[in-house]
Amino acid sequence: MQEILKAAFINKKRQEGIDFVKKSIAAGEDPLRILKICREIMEEVGNRFESGEFFLSELIYSAEVFKAIGAILEPRLLENSEQENSQGIVVFGTPQGDIHELGKNIVVTMMRSHGFNVHDMGVDIPAERLVEEVQKREAPILALSALITPAFVSMKEAISLLEEKGLRQKTFVIIGGGVTTEFARKQIGADAQTMDPTVAIRLCRQHIEKLSAGSQ
Repeated sequence: MQEILKAAFINKKRQEGIDFVKKSIAAGEDPLRILKICREIMEEVGNRFESGEFFLSELIYSAEVFKAIGAILEPRLLENSEQENSQGIVVFGTPQGDIHELGKNIVVTMMRSHGFNVHDMGVDIPAERLVEEVQKREAPILALSALITPAFVSMKEAISLLEEKGLRQKTFVIIGGGVTTEFARKQIGADAQTMDPTVAIRLCRQHIEKLSAGSQ
């Protein structure tokens, strides 16, 4: 199973992988086992991207494979009462003023492949809605993506609203996208900035681990 699924992600045999998963599920294979293998493969893909061995096109392809397989597994996973604990809840959106979503979609898929419970808000989302979702979900992480600078206004507004509602200290705010920089992060008031999905996952995981350690 491992080799067939790995070929689907890394050797661009998407359809073969999808067909294999469908047959495996029909034959009674544990969907959680398939999901775990896919997550391990996605982690390998992320590591190869981070090291420069893989390029963005390969990262996008793998994310699409995971998304397709995830759609097949989801109904069975929802029936499974022994699902894994989530890495953490993330509210993710492209703020008001920007309608780009490719980068966001890649990171959302990769986060989900690493066990995060991601609530994807979509694009052009007002700051009020983002913060309402953080409050509603009791999410410890707010992730914001942008490809044009007008979105910075909404990012800054979202952080101000978090402060007004007493949620800022509880919420790790991470931003990313082609126009974001370390300077922009400081101006906006976010906690972290990166354009690398694997780094974003690592930073969010570290935050969740820090919260877990603090609650013990």
